Amino acid sequence: MDKMKLDLIRQAVRAHKKIYPCGTKSTLGECFTFEKDKVLFWFDTEDRSTHLVMQRLAQPA
Repeated sequence: MDKMKLDLIRQAVRAHKKIYPCGTKSTLGECFTFEKDKVLFWFDTEDRSTHLVMQRLAQPA
């Protein structure tokens, strides 16, 4: 898994302590969406709420 994905997972864990794959996904690695210039990480928490963290993709030099 690349650094950007790991950073988003760490950010989610810092904010919510325990996180789980979103919906029907079986691993956190399946919970990423790429949309234009952003990577989105979807995850669930213990209360079964779905959350999202995002990061902009690096712009080519």
